[in-house]
Parts: sequence; C-alpha cells; structure tokens
Amino acid sequence: MRGSLAAVAAVVVLAGCASAKPQEQIGADALFAKALSELQAKKYNDATTDFERFSLEYPNNPRAQEARFHMAEAYLGKKEFVTAAAEFTRLATDYPSGNYADDSRFKVCEAYYKLSPVVALDQTYTTSAIDHCEALITYYPSSEFVPRAQEIEKELKEKLAEKQFMAGQYYFGRKAYDSALIYFESTVKDYPGTAAAPRALFRTVETYQKLNYKEEAAAARDRLLKDYPSSSEAKSVASLSVANGT
Repeated sequence: MRGSLAAVAAVVVLAGCASAKPQEQIGADALFAKALSELQAKKYNDATTDFERFSLEYPNNPRAQEARFHMAEAYLGKKEFVTAAAEFTRLATDYPSGNYADDSRFKVCEAYYKLSPVVALDQTYTTSAIDHCEALITYYPSSEFVPRAQEIEKELKEKLAEKQFMAGQYYFGRKAYDSALIYFESTVKDYPGTAAAPRALFRTVETYQKLNYKEEAAAARDRLLKDYPSSSEAKSVASLSVANGT
C-alpha cells in the first residue's frame, strides 16, 4: 500500500514539473514597458508583479526608482493603501534626493488621506496623512505637490477639529461641563484656524455661564470677538454681557 501511494505521489510531482513553465526571459526595457502597459491598462496585479520583478532583477538599472514608484502606484490602484504607503515611504527613504522623493512623500500623504474615515470613527489614518503632508511641505517646499498637500492638511484638520468639538458637545449635552470645557478649549488651542474653533469658543462662553464662572465667560467672549470677529458666533455673542453677572 505504501509503495502504491509513493508511486502516485511521484506521478503527481512529475506531472506538476512537466506542466510548470519556466519564467519568461525578458530584457529590462521590454519588462519595464510590459509593466507600464499593464499599469496604464489598470491591470494592477500584473503591474505590481512585473515592476517588483524588474526591481529585483535590475536593481542598478537607471529606471529602478521609477519602477518602484510605479509599483507603489499599482498598489494604490488596487486600493491597498497601507501597502502603497509603505512602498512610497521606502522609496523616499532610500532615495531622499532622488527624482521621485517628493512625489513619493506626497503619495504617502494621499494614500492615508484615502484611508481617512468619517468623523465619528478613529482618526489614526487622518493623523498619519497630516504628518506626511507636513513632512512634504517641510522638506520639499518647492515641490509642485505642496499646494495640494496644504489643501489635504487643511481639510483633515477640519475633520479632527470637528471630532474634538463633537466630543465637547456630547459632554455639554449631558451637563458634564468640566469635561466639555476640556474638549472645547483644546479645539481652539489645537485647531485655531478651523471652522470649529469659533463654535468651540461660543460653547466655552455658554459652559462657563452654566458653571456661573463670570470672569472666565467674559474672557472667552472677548477672545471670540477679538480672534473671530467676522464669525456668526461672534455676532451672536456680541450682544451678551457676561461679566459681573449682567
């Protein structure tokens, strides 16, 4: 019985070897062109495979960096954003002065931006996107990608500010005023240029009034009028007199 099983196994192995095709021999230029064509045709699985093969077989080729960049782009196309971000980061780290350094830094920012969830969920990816956008702006200030990185950073900071403000609203609605103040004040401190900042200051005034902290309420009111004079919240609070109980 054992002999029969061994014979069958041998036949299976031999059949597998006979059906397996050796990897196609192809030159660097032809392989790169093939991979690029696959990327352009949105055949992302094939593109990642062939660009990775190019990088392994021709690491010293003049187009090696470009191949790695396009491989990461193919991962973006597959919506494997974390993997794409890792590949772009490796490329930028390996060649900080290379032709694809700022492109890669921006693509990392973009990959995490695509992973940024709705306000109510965990914002780890949002924070990562902001960090990488800021890295691009800091280290490559003349890059063509800086304006878009600044737009992404602004949009995502608005999201983080809104999340923090919503937490304050949650505690305010439950009359947990000390906790509400922590979130309202941190919103203003951490994200002063966002739309949530004047709303948080307005709520700060209201919260201090609820606590009967007249001087603090007056200070928050004055700051709202000074720092955000054109906001609707400033117009709403202008008629209030919160000092000395009046």
